[in-house]
Amino acid sequence: MRTHRAVAVVLAALLALAVVSMSAGATTTGIRIEEPQLAGQRGSLVFNTGVLIIGCNVTLSKTLITELVTVGSGLTKLGKVTSGKVAQCPYTTQFLNLPERLGGEPGPLPESWDISFLSSNLLGGQLNFGILDFQVQIHLPGTMGCLYRGTLLGSLSANGRVLRYASSIPLSGGFMCPEAMAIEGSFVTEPPIRFTLLVT
Repeated sequence: MRTHRAVAVVLAALLALAVVSMSAGATTTGIRIEEPQLAGQRGSLVFNTGVLIIGCNVTLSKTLITELVTVGSGLTKLGKVTSGKVAQCPYTTQFLNLPERLGGEPGPLPESWDISFLSSNLLGGQLNFGILDFQVQIHLPGTMGCLYRGTLLGSLSANGRVLRYASSIPLSGGFMCPEAMAIEGSFVTEPPIRFTLLVT
């Protein structure tokens, strides 16, 4: 029952984001991030394997493109996650292939950990984005470690302070591991990200 409920919650979140993308994304022609160039975010992520629910405290640093970014037909990069730390988890959990320093090159793909624009909610002012090639490894009981890789979907509030995440990430490596993992979380950004959505 818990597994089905968790999957339903994640699917509902993904469906809502898809609807927003279709209805509002095309009317956003550009995004201007005024400040800060380096954003620090603290919060928590909940990893749900369908059997285990694992809550962890997380700190992320992101470099943002502080200039006008035109929204095109392909991926629109807004920045990159440059560092991340997971703490107070019941099982060893770590992010993989983050840049070794701010502005460094991550691996294994050039777009790993890129922050990419997805859509905007023009009525509420929220900015929806994805963290591309998000990678997290969790040492679940009875395994040597389970690697999950995929796009982590997020939404930034209109005041630039509150971040929320909801995604289902597939298994990329490991034996005796669940095939997918649901991820949800909430973060606070200090200082807030000041941004403007340009519309047609």
